[in-house]
Amino acid sequence: MTEKFKTPEEAEIAFYEAIEQADIKALGSVWSLDDNIVCIHPGANRIEGREQVLDSFSDMFASSPTIGFSISDALQTESDGLAIHLVREEIELDGQLVSVMVSTNIYHMEDGGWRMLLHHSSHEPEANSEEDYDDYDDFDEVPEPPPVLH
Repeated sequence: MTEKFKTPEEAEIAFYEAIEQADIKALGSVWSLDDNIVCIHPGANRIEGREQVLDSFSDMFASSPTIGFSISDALQTESDGLAIHLVREEIELDGQLVSVMVSTNIYHMEDGGWRMLLHHSSHEPEANSEEDYDDYDDFDEVPEPPPVLH
């Protein structure tokens, strides 16, 4: 029996824990059972299909040391059985920060639980100052619609 995650956040926590523990079975319980899933590892080509996605993580687990994640700057939206999470991943090896990624994780409701459809991760660009981080304040103001001409 596969795990049913009550929320997209539960699925996301399980996703990162499975990677930290190099547990392919736990990771498989997070991903959709549908073959229409996608993963894009940093600097790599798009991987499509459940078997191919899980194989890519198996390869990663076999050739990489154990890694740790700190997730921050999460932006989340959810609607009608679909959830999109944009996160910043600080990746550590042996307690040392080695990389920072920005990632998009998409989840959907499947058979009464939340499962991952997409994970897309890329290196975070170098930031020059605090002003480089957009806090979306400009989204609070809705512009006036243009006048309708008849």
